Amino acid sequence: MTEEKNARKRKHRHSKDKEKKRTKSEHTLGTVDVKVESSIPTFLATFPGVSVPEDTTFQAYKGPKEQYVIHGETERMEYDGQNDPDEDIYYVGVYDPNTRTVELMHAPVMNTSRTIKAYKNKGVAAVKQVNVQNRVQMTALGEAFGTKKAKKVISDLERNRIEAEKLESYADSIVDNIKTATENLPSADALREQPSEERPIPPCNEDADDLVNIYPLEGLVSKEEFGAIRVGAIFREQDEKKRVSLLPFKTSEYINNRVAKINNENEMQKLKLLYYAALLMGLYNNRRVSNKRALLQKLNHPAEILVNGLIEKFTESKAGKVGKEKDASFTITPKKEDRLLCYLFAICLRIDEYIVETPALTGELSLRPTRVQDLFRALGCKIRPCSSAQKEALGLTTAEAANYKLATLSLPFKLPDVARRKRTAQSRR
Repeated sequence: MTEEKNARKRKHRHSKDKEKKRTKSEHTLGTVDVKVESSIPTFLATFPGVSVPEDTTFQAYKGPKEQYVIHGETERMEYDGQNDPDEDIYYVGVYDPNTRTVELMHAPVMNTSRTIKAYKNKGVAAVKQVNVQNRVQMTALGEAFGTKKAKKVISDLERNRIEAEKLESYADSIVDNIKTATENLPSADALREQPSEERPIPPCNEDADDLVNIYPLEGLVSKEEFGAIRVGAIFREQDEKKRVSLLPFKTSEYINNRVAKINNENEMQKLKLLYYAALLMGLYNNRRVSNKRALLQKLNHPAEILVNGLIEKFTESKAGKVGKEKDASFTITPKKEDRLLCYLFAICLRIDEYIVETPALTGELSLRPTRVQDLFRALGCKIRPCSSAQKEALGLTTAEAANYKLATLSLPFKLPDVARRKRTAQSRR
């Protein structure tokens, strides 16, 4: 009788378990929604061996080709991370129990590293200390075994050395004199906000969180000028040579190769940018022309508003001869020439998705590589060598790749300090 009761209990428990499993299996999802990715998506960040405080805030920046960078810091630490666009794609699923739906969001994986703020400059201090010790040892060797001339140099340096202890009583007077002498000097912020006469670059947004917004299109070409660029005939022309003949400057391989590849109506804005870049190249190659009528002819007769814009932005009025209009005579000064090239390079960055091969422009403009690189640096670019993948894609040998530089605009964006030195005519070439 007891065995029969136990068997009945086991059978009842088994039926209950089956009913629970059946009930669980019935809770299926209703729908699965995939969220449209925003400009800055959700991130999955890895912090190996690090416990990050919960109140740490991070800022995200978007680069070209799905490249993202994050940066955060606390009172003692800095955290930096970036993703690898070639890695597997990850999604984060958010389940809503009320509607029984799952929302999937693209989440790049950020590989992070940390830096202790207090130790950032420790290595520099150690190097300086080593240099001091080496100098003391070299001085001792020179005094013991040096020639008369070497010993005289050492004694002169020792005699002219300033000892800080002897100047303590004059410290207040020195500080006051320095304050008086420097009170009218511009601050670091004022220097960073130099007008365009000092910085030859187009208007820029230093707080931009997207590369497209660093140099806005309206700052490169006004709306009126951009609307006056007509490229319908160029787009409809199928013959490559005839396409080139419609451009304002016809001998640029950089422009011609890119124009030949445009065959989609969605690329009309890019075609307009290429047309304007050809205008700037034409103006640079005809920079000795000082007459508006002659310039119109050299540039294949573009819309007059475009030529007026070029003259206004990149030239200075010259004392005209009697009977000539005021705007008919102009000249391109060295400063205006730098400005013209910076506008051209900023448009090239936009055309080439913010990675420009500098050798192509160096050859076409007959400029020294150092000058081209300096102007790209003035725009906030970093000059980098080719990676292995880029070297293979461009078909370069190892020797060629060593001197093949790329100008890259990336985030976070920072303009370089203004260099306060006069450039010689030789360095401008």
